[in-house]
Amino acid sequence: MRFARPSRENNIIENRRDIHIARTKIAAVFCVALLAASSPGLCAGEGKPVETETRLDCTVTTEAELKVKLIEEIRVPFLAGEGMLTRDNNAKIKLAAELSPVSINGTFETVVTPIGFLELVAGAAAGSGWNIPIADGLRINARSGAHDAELTGNAFAGIVWSVKGGAALQGDLAAFVPGDWNHLVFRTYHAFQHRALTSAEAGESWLYEADGGENMNGWNYYGNYFLGYQMPIKLKIVGLLVEEEMRLYGSAGEEAWGDDLSRWTFGLMGTYAFTDRVSGTLLAQCRTMRNFSGDTGDYEFYQDRIVDESDERHIEFYRLVANVSFRLK
Repeated sequence: MRFARPSRENNIIENRRDIHIARTKIAAVFCVALLAASSPGLCAGEGKPVETETRLDCTVTTEAELKVKLIEEIRVPFLAGEGMLTRDNNAKIKLAAELSPVSINGTFETVVTPIGFLELVAGAAAGSGWNIPIADGLRINARSGAHDAELTGNAFAGIVWSVKGGAALQGDLAAFVPGDWNHLVFRTYHAFQHRALTSAEAGESWLYEADGGENMNGWNYYGNYFLGYQMPIKLKIVGLLVEEEMRLYGSAGEEAWGDDLSRWTFGLMGTYAFTDRVSGTLLAQCRTMRNFSGDTGDYEFYQDRIVDESDERHIEFYRLVANVSFRLK
């Protein structure tokens, strides 16, 4: 059993309700609260109501990953105007609690839409994990012997925390060519995240939620590109999702084992509305994997593997991801 990652990756799955685009959110709760107190009309958007939503998401994959997430969203009209690019402007605050077989996490995110095609995103998360016979939730990953690895650490041996900031550009053909069948949508999101384990020393590798154990305290980059078609039927949207991750640790010698290489994931997805409150999303993904020279690919400790400079990466099937979302209120 493994954990289903909080997918940054599955950002698109989680935010699919917003892919009709040309609207969204801003960045800090204290700003929203301050503006609400000092300028009620500005936040209220000329009488538009504050909206709340509570939902329960369950994600499983063919990699034996599982995650359940309870999400509370508050959407506040913010800087809303009468024009096409400003009438749906808002600030959205999202709080979530996540549980997997080997971890528990809490996340906070704010998203502001200052204009219809732009989102500004800021967030933070904290969590910890434990280990079970068939999966590791939280471990230190260290070299042992010549090329072996040793996983150490007990349950809740540290907090994994992160902060992030980013932005998204988005568009919808129907904004220019109105029509229920004209929703050809595009969204690209890019963010920088600092992520760390409190019990890990600088330069020490660690594993979280049964991943590959190649994490270090430091900065990461994540970006995605989504092109989809939204329809006024039960099959709400189909599309192509491309994701990129890059470690920005700057470790000495990282070029040897490939920490400097982008890691790409390509996926086809579709979302189906079973009822007004229940929807499901299916995502099929392939990914790039590093090629290693000679027998180094069999080394257990990842920093001893040497990337094949003549053929650095190949593409392989990754997983099927199924997400079911229940809107509770």
